Amino acid sequence: MPKQKLTRRPDGRYQKRITLSNGKTRLVYGRTEAELKAAVRSVQAQDEAGLEVGDHTLVGEWAKIWLRSYKQGLRPATTKMYRDAYNLHIMQHIGCMELQEVRPVHIRAIMAEITEQSESLQHKVLITVRQIMQTAQANHLIRDDPTDGIRITTHARPKQKKYLTQDEAEELLSSIAEPRAKVFCALCYYCGLRKEEALGLQWRDVGPAALVVSRAVTFAGGNQPDPSMELKNAASHRLVPVPAKLRAILDATPRLGEHVVTKADGGVMTQSAYKKMWAYYVAGVSLLPVHAHMLRHSYATCLYHAGVDLRTAQQLLGHASIEMTARIYTHLEAEDGLKVSGKLDDYFNSAPPAADSTAGTA
Repeated sequence: MPKQKLTRRPDGRYQKRITLSNGKTRLVYGRTEAELKAAVRSVQAQDEAGLEVGDHTLVGEWAKIWLRSYKQGLRPATTKMYRDAYNLHIMQHIGCMELQEVRPVHIRAIMAEITEQSESLQHKVLITVRQIMQTAQANHLIRDDPTDGIRITTHARPKQKKYLTQDEAEELLSSIAEPRAKVFCALCYYCGLRKEEALGLQWRDVGPAALVVSRAVTFAGGNQPDPSMELKNAASHRLVPVPAKLRAILDATPRLGEHVVTKADGGVMTQSAYKKMWAYYVAGVSLLPVHAHMLRHSYATCLYHAGVDLRTAQQLLGHASIEMTARIYTHLEAEDGLKVSGKLDDYFNSAPPAADSTAGTA
């Protein structure tokens, strides 16, 4: 087959017409013969990979499609997390770039800018840009995923206390005088409710021996509660027994409104009202740094020490997977194992000295 002659355009560029796998033809250009050959190879590689040849979709355009098409039905807080990750940390770097132009170096630039930020924030940004790129790859808009191999930067930090001991929790509850703050903490500790679940609990959900978790108060849109009051997942809908100590606190709590934990005026809790209540009436009287999730984690440790089996603990905690509950139990088992070392030391130290085995008879 004779070599195809290259055509020179009036502007000095070379051009070549190639046929794609779908039968369509495409003109490719280059300022030099070498540049034209490279452009031809690039187009042919895209065609062989099943990509839309010559697609110029911008990252910002695809991000909107991704959020609309792949993230429907999420909780408002989760949707806000994705939006914030893109708008605050990704868009400024690659939002105006074509998807096919994005390379690992661009993703590394995004992550380098937040390397000093928390591991949690880094993870949110990385999973956002990774999902944007992976869905673009699945739709044949890009050949390779530029986020492949990218990792967050971990930080060395002191080990933080994850839960309160039984004595610490009881001391905290006894020191809280404000009824709303007290019943809130009691719901998290004695029933293992998440913060949003405790705020979403209504008096009609509380029975003589158990309470029903069926709604949550979240603040994804800002200060006001999200009207949907959706729970985190299907497993969050659950029935939880009410211990006697919680029953006593519930009975002593004034019914200011429909919800058990309300604003001071009886209305549904807002973000600012919750922060004020926690700062003044909980953190302000606690001898230890404490946050609401620590109380829920403390409830999980109570289940473990009370001998509650793993499957039942999963149901009571509202975990979507048993693996999450198992991680807590495994950690507590490891802590119990470390406590054995002191007992072993006491045992070995109390043993009588052994006879000298080198001594013998003549």
